[in-house]
Amino acid sequence: MIVSIAGTQFVFLALGMLALNVLLKAGGYAPNVVGSFPPLALTLAHQGLWLFCVPLAWVCFAAACTRFNNAVLNERVARAAGVAVAAAIFLLYTYAGSLFF
Repeated sequence: MIVSIAGTQFVFLALGMLALNVLLKAGGYAPNVVGSFPPLALTLAHQGLWLFCVPLAWVCFAAACTRFNNAVLNERVARAAGVAVAAAIFLLYTYAGSLFF
């Protein structure tokens, strides 16, 4: 289950970056062109690769949760946190993409 949640997070990041870059290019964005583009979209397009560290950190957290199976850190907590991270990534890129319309 951990692998599928991590894969979903990576897919949401990759597709979100791809869609955001397509929207920027379709809107006429170029590094030398002055234009009015949403700052969140530009930040995610330029610095979005750093977000790939979030699923990696979650995988480490999930591995720790499965190893230290106690009342606080268990696999259910890891799953809930992973789904929350995947939903946050999806909503972030959806919001950044909706700023173009």
